[in-house]
Amino acid sequence: MSSHKTADDVQRPRKRLLTASLPMISPPRDVPVSNSLVLGPCTPATVAAEDRPESRTIELEDRVDVSYSDNGDAVLPHRGRRALQPADHLPEGPRAPSRSPSPEIRRPGQRRLTIIRKWRTPPNRFGLYREYYRKPSVIPDLGISLQSFTSSSLLPKPMAPRLLPPPSLEDALGPFPNYSTFLHARWLWMTEGAGNSDAANLSLINNVYADEKFNSKDVKAESFGKLEEAVEKYQPDPFYAGDGWKESPVVISVPLGRPRPGDQEGFPLEAEFAVPGLHHRSIVDIVQRVVRTDPNVRDFHLHPFRQYVQGRGGGPPSRVVDDIYSSDAMMEEYEKLQRSPRKPGCPFERIILALQFWSDATQLTNFGSAKLWPVYMYFGNQPKWARSRSDKHACHDIAYIPSLPSMFQDFVVSQRGFPADSKLETHCRRELFHGVWKLLLDKKFIRAYKHGILIEFPDRIIRRVYLRIITYSADYPEKVIIATLRNLGICLCPRCLIVRHQIRKLGLKADMKLRKVLRRTDTAGRRSSIVKARSFIYERGRGVGTTSVEAILRKESLVPTINAFSSSLGQFNFDFFSMLCVDILHEFELGVWKALLLHLIRMLHAVGEPEVVELDRRFREVPPFGRDTIRRIGYNVSELKQLAARDYEDILQCALPAFEGLFPSELDSAVQRLLFVLADWHSVAKLRMHTNDTLETLSLLTRSLGQELRYFEEHVANALKTFETPKEARSRVRRERRKGADVRHEGVGSSTAAAAPGVARKAKSYSLDTYKVHALGDYISQIRLFGTLDVTSTQVGEARHRQKKRQYQRTNKRNFESQIAARTALIENMRFIDQQVALAKGQPLRTGPCRKQTRRDEEGGVGPLDRRYYIAAKGDGILLSKLLQQTRDDCAFTYFHEQLLDHILARLRGQPYSWDDLIFTASEYMDVDLQKDRIYTHGSARFNYTTYDIRRCQDTIKPALHFSSSGVARSASTARCHIMMVADEDDGRGQHPYWYAKVLGVFHCQVRLRSTLHDDYRRMDILWIRWLGVDPDRRGGGKIRRLNRVGFSEGTRDDLLTGKSSVSDLDGEDYKYYSIMRFADRDMAMRYRGGGIGHMKHGFQQDAERPLVNDSESDSEREQNDISDDELSSDGRSSDSESNSSGLGDSDLDVDAD
Repeated sequence: MSSHKTADDVQRPRKRLLTASLPMISPPRDVPVSNSLVLGPCTPATVAAEDRPESRTIELEDRVDVSYSDNGDAVLPHRGRRALQPADHLPEGPRAPSRSPSPEIRRPGQRRLTIIRKWRTPPNRFGLYREYYRKPSVIPDLGISLQSFTSSSLLPKPMAPRLLPPPSLEDALGPFPNYSTFLHARWLWMTEGAGNSDAANLSLINNVYADEKFNSKDVKAESFGKLEEAVEKYQPDPFYAGDGWKESPVVISVPLGRPRPGDQEGFPLEAEFAVPGLHHRSIVDIVQRVVRTDPNVRDFHLHPFRQYVQGRGGGPPSRVVDDIYSSDAMMEEYEKLQRSPRKPGCPFERIILALQFWSDATQLTNFGSAKLWPVYMYFGNQPKWARSRSDKHACHDIAYIPSLPSMFQDFVVSQRGFPADSKLETHCRRELFHGVWKLLLDKKFIRAYKHGILIEFPDRIIRRVYLRIITYSADYPEKVIIATLRNLGICLCPRCLIVRHQIRKLGLKADMKLRKVLRRTDTAGRRSSIVKARSFIYERGRGVGTTSVEAILRKESLVPTINAFSSSLGQFNFDFFSMLCVDILHEFELGVWKALLLHLIRMLHAVGEPEVVELDRRFREVPPFGRDTIRRIGYNVSELKQLAARDYEDILQCALPAFEGLFPSELDSAVQRLLFVLADWHSVAKLRMHTNDTLETLSLLTRSLGQELRYFEEHVANALKTFETPKEARSRVRRERRKGADVRHEGVGSSTAAAAPGVARKAKSYSLDTYKVHALGDYISQIRLFGTLDVTSTQVGEARHRQKKRQYQRTNKRNFESQIAARTALIENMRFIDQQVALAKGQPLRTGPCRKQTRRDEEGGVGPLDRRYYIAAKGDGILLSKLLQQTRDDCAFTYFHEQLLDHILARLRGQPYSWDDLIFTASEYMDVDLQKDRIYTHGSARFNYTTYDIRRCQDTIKPALHFSSSGVARSASTARCHIMMVADEDDGRGQHPYWYAKVLGVFHCQVRLRSTLHDDYRRMDILWIRWLGVDPDRRGGGKIRRLNRVGFSEGTRDDLLTGKSSVSDLDGEDYKYYSIMRFADRDMAMRYRGGGIGHMKHGFQQDAERPLVNDSESDSEREQNDISDDELSSDGRSSDSESNSSGLGDSDLDVDAD
């Protein structure tokens, strides 16, 4: 942070000028170059001028010209000493499997030996290979292009190859009378938010008016109402005409109980109530339509596999988990299907389509009561990067669940004379939810689940498709409804029977044992208990919450509702508890971290209001990182107003320097340790590709997190007397007034008036006894079972909600559920018609809308993705002599001319370069021929790199200075001017693995030697940087659980910034230190941790650091590790071999400097 040491104390890199084009031709992040520093909320230095950073530590980034060999590898000319330069390995998919499978003997039974022939792919350049259970008929990512590994923001218009026979244009238009009407309707209905937005108008111009066949006279406005209805009812596939929305009532049985004393006698014990308004579609029909008409089916992985990466140095291979089709859950279902007997006379290949469901109610408006409760379906066979992209249309609406109508109470009163209480209403809501799923899991679905259905795929192969439900993602309130459990009951976990008081054992050996022993299963005993409880309610007239019913269900927190998944799929040994996956969005980001952040803010209010104001100021000074990785925090964090999960994630990543020093010293170190472990755990948990090593690291970090949370609760959280924040108090007062409750008018604490004048702030404490804390212990097993957490996260469903809200705006607000369903069908049919029109016109199929033009395109585009960097071909030319004249009073430019010429001359002559001193004389500078005495400045430079999960990404650097013909000034935004690169120094003292710098300018020039005038001018790209050195007195890393920090380094000459300079961070001043945010994104975290598969180090995978384990435990933890007999089930057994025998105490997760 902002200690008053001078910048002379920081550790300066030995090299001043960098050759071998570290950021230019080495892979960023292997040699990272992007805006890799998150500017810590450090206060500017207020020391004297001689204590501020130096002027002429600003140097030129050197680079040599690059030639490429036949295989595309960069060939560098021989130079002197240069920084580390790992090769840039482009992403590569799997290689074709060998012709003959490798035999392997398995022992499925005790008497019979079965030979299973597995098919393996050869290892690719990253050492990845796959193991298939059977020879795959298709491998969709075999020989895919580089763009398939690229994020959607870098792709041009998404296209797909032809998969369907081309129809005539008249047949392709379907219900449209002509091509011009189709163009206008496509823009009107498929452009999100079509209207006055710039994107919509640009789409209208490019996709409608610019089409040479568009004729405005053919578009008739009066016909669009009927045309919209015709498109909604259009059947794109005549073989499956049943794929449409239906509206059905859901009949539930309402228990009426016994008559009250003195009330009328003789009303029935139960009555059927029909809930209207269920809009739903057949799951099987949607599957058939998608397979036959969606061009994205070509990317489906129909054959799951186990993926491995070769061990380095002949070590054993490591299992790799990244998607659901490489997970244990899908492999087990696939192997079970292949081992089952075939249907007699069926020669077709048998495959599984993995279904993933997601549901959650959402408010459609900011004001009002309109809400929608959709059920979404995804195909797990589709790659997760496609499922998360809206332009791939991977989400399919299944149903819109109705709410219990307001006339329900009228019905109950008409039946028994008095209204239903809250427990009966809750019971009927559960009955309604499972009544909906009983309709969705219809006979057609059961038949497809058991016998499969024959579908012709786009590759003209008919396959027998078996449907399997793999995951169901939801937040906790909906999980307990799905699992037919009591909300926040004694056993509040939907996956195990651990009771509430055992939750605080997170990460301990006892906790891991209990999760295995007390795992929930859909047993006959559970079902019989529910049947028995329902007999008390529906046959004897007992209330839902009476003692006799509670005695049966309370022990395992069950409810008297028959589970639809159990009744429909239980005959196939389907255990619905296993499909309820974890959700990091609600459980950690909006759960554990949000609760902890709120209590930290309460503690700051207890310390003093100035500390709260300082916290908000620090967060506001943190610049954004990346394109959308960390957004600028322009709000007061302490108020926590209307923040989404991504906002809480950004706050966590920036919390360490923001909270530092705000608490008393005896509490500050504990808070810093906890925040570091939280950020570290979060960065590992959210990896998009896991190996055995990263899962072991996550296991150790989970134990460490549990230790830190228990210490915080016991020793830190209660060290200060904490009350509600002002926002909490105001919210509570509003709730109480809405309920008609009396609000106490008395003050508590000195800051009560700031909350709500005359209203008391209630005392608040911090507790670990929540389901969301307990859920963190299941993440490792869930990743192995289903794949990485982005596979099961509710984030994709939350993103789908935005589309429903936009569709609601296009309804008349009456009976909007049916209108949203019609709008959904309209868009789906329009996509199919659009594909058919493209085929008829001989164009490639579009798998999504055209990418809207952005400022990036105007600046020259993203450039070639197979190159390491891209700088635009043209720049703003500036006369060097004029620039030197304009900056003669800027001390940062004192030696700019000499350093520039020295730098250029060394590269032109190919001589070894001295990093700190000028190596040529003034007379030798005359040999440099700078064309037209001009240098060309650029506003950005883009660098491509391969991430740990083998994706191709791009970072953008924008210099801190803006050069123009009128002079030099600070850029309006300096958020992307910091870079990092691999350090090349090792003196045995454990040097920091990276160097850091601030980019001041991006140039190119046309140069040659005057002594060889026959040579042509050649382009030379240059980065002008200002070094940042690591503070040697502030150690950081995983062992210390602190962030490193850097400051501007000293030079070798007397070159302090003794005057006003344009390179200063603020008005003539600089920040004392920058905090190195190693958790800025997943790839950044893996750079520091090591072990990323896509991070190749000199042609090999970089060694992953193994955390040092501290097995020492406190007395309380030793007691908690002992499991009593009462905590285990009657048939449960614990084994030391099943426990996690190691934990994470003090661990050093830093990467070696070399």
